[in-house]
Amino acid sequence: MSNKENRSGRLMGVLLCFCGFAFCAEVPELYFTEIHHCPAEPEPEWVEVYNASGRPLPIEEYRFCNRSKNWSVGKTRGRDSIAPYETVLFSRDTLLLREYIGFKDVRLIQYAMGYLNNTAGSLAICKGDSVIDSVAWDKSTVTCPAGFNPRTGRAENTPGFQKTLDSRGSHGAGTESRNAPFTFKLSTRVVRLNKTPLRVYVESEQSVELKLLDSAGREQWKTVVPPYSNAWLNIPLQHFDIGVAYISLSSGRYEKLVGFLLRP
Repeated sequence: MSNKENRSGRLMGVLLCFCGFAFCAEVPELYFTEIHHCPAEPEPEWVEVYNASGRPLPIEEYRFCNRSKNWSVGKTRGRDSIAPYETVLFSRDTLLLREYIGFKDVRLIQYAMGYLNNTAGSLAICKGDSVIDSVAWDKSTVTCPAGFNPRTGRAENTPGFQKTLDSRGSHGAGTESRNAPFTFKLSTRVVRLNKTPLRVYVESEQSVELKLLDSAGREQWKTVVPPYSNAWLNIPLQHFDIGVAYISLSSGRYEKLVGFLLRP
């Protein structure tokens, strides 16, 4: 076995051990969704974390495992938790990162997490003394200056925007897993305000509740899709600004959340 194959094998072991991919048996309540360890200057390094738990998570309970200070050192006044389904970006230079992103509807936390190694490195999230998620990379992971999504292993640069994942680890905006009471499609995952409409297509033998949520998971609009509707629905976005929003679909106790991005 070559040195490169050996290093790749060790890296894969680390990723699988800490559930860096979507097909792990148990998805943590909070996990990495993007790592940008070698961006093109002057863009600062940043990492993206997502709260998948469906409940607020106090930021003082979490830290990067190689640092003693918890995340509350960089919090915005009055924001003591990460909201359900909220995405947060961490960076040493949040002012520069905000300028790079170009829109305000993504939460940033300033945190001195140290310089991320361009060639090989790792990062982990700790809750107390327990590691709840971890990611590792080397030269074969992604070609700099691209960032990557640890859950897919692919290059990605969509700050604040999450893809859906079904129970088998498939990703995209299409159909759900076999036992789901409905299937759905989005006309697009990147909406151009006042240019590109957002439409949702739902197929179900039961009524499906459809909600429009803002980036913090707050309900902004809802409707009920009747059984056998099988038609495209137009989603009202006139009150939204540039940033991230979500579509929630539920039937009985089954619920699915999918994000989309609003651009100028």
